[in-house]
Amino acid sequence: MKMPIIAGVALIGAVALAGPALAKDTERIDRTVQIPANGRLKLNNFSGKVTITGTNRADVAIHAVRRADRDRLSHIHLDISETGSGVLIEANKKDDDWRDRDNNVVETDFDIEVPADVHLDLTVFSSNVEVKDVRGSQRIKTFSGEVDLSGAWSSIDAETFSGDITLGLANSAGGHVDFDSFSGSLHSDAPMQLHSSNRRHFNADIGSGSNDYHFKTFSGDVRIK
Repeated sequence: MKMPIIAGVALIGAVALAGPALAKDTERIDRTVQIPANGRLKLNNFSGKVTITGTNRADVAIHAVRRADRDRLSHIHLDISETGSGVLIEANKKDDDWRDRDNNVVETDFDIEVPADVHLDLTVFSSNVEVKDVRGSQRIKTFSGEVDLSGAWSSIDAETFSGDITLGLANSAGGHVDFDSFSGSLHSDAPMQLHSSNRRHFNADIGSGSNDYHFKTFSGDVRIK
């Protein structure tokens, strides 16, 4: 069937107008917030890489890059608030009166510097997470992202569905290892004392520390370095 010329021109014009609306804009946010000693940083994100580095600073420096079309950036906000126990970061806080059935998230990359003694509580979906030189306890939950933790001193609770988890222990750190997985495997560069093991569960000690290392995956692997 042939399309009339006038209708064809109208269609081309509609596509041309729709193009800019679908393009992604970029928004950069830099914030510094206070956190108490041994405080907790809680972060919720959907997509975008998350990098957190332990430093000798006493506050939290947050550098974020947000990507989405302008309408979403205007109605979905990066919310950073100080709480009684630390800092809460919400990467996708929507306006109450705004709805978008097609896409209601903003891709956000985080590069965050924290005091080394901070405790972490991270919940993401498809974000890759990298944590370096944080001495406090860490809870990280993701669905499809990779988790890379290095210089860890304290207890770790890490969960992912299909991503892999790598844990680099600080010198003299150690403790009890508990691994649950449907089809993933666990590898350790350091010797472990096995307590129990079956197809889906592994229980052992590593080193002489008293930390708890709990890992849960569906198909992702875990490596301890």
